[in-house]
Amino acid sequence: MEPRTARLETPDGMIRATQLYAAAILDNPKSRKAKARLRQLVNEDRIIQLCNLEALEQVHRWNQKFKPNFLVAYAKSDVRLTGRQAIEADGGAFHDGNSWYEIRFKCETTTDMTSVVAFEFAVGGEIPRKKWEAYSLPERVESVD
Repeated sequence: MEPRTARLETPDGMIRATQLYAAAILDNPKSRKAKARLRQLVNEDRIIQLCNLEALEQVHRWNQKFKPNFLVAYAKSDVRLTGRQAIEADGGAFHDGNSWYEIRFKCETTTDMTSVVAFEFAVGGEIPRKKWEAYSLPERVESVD
């Protein structure tokens, strides 16, 4: 059995991760293409994608019933840049199986935007299928190589 994410709960109900995973995932040889694509993005998009990767891994380690494979940080509301390398996503959604779930998170990266240095998140409820179109959530999510 894989170790669960070490975490602390913050006063606002967020879970503060004490272990971070995005850099290790990207350092895996299987992630070579993803790492190269990430370097080609403009700074804000790079931060969002790096934080999305961290969010997916944190959710899975927090509750292994989830096997999230895609995340839209801006599904219900825009992502806010809160510093040069930090974002807040209050209206995100992640895909798992045949469902979408609400997520909000705060994330800070290193100055070179290659790893996450702080991460907090909270998972909400399942998003009803009738709201997927309003949030631009696809019916099907394909794997990306």
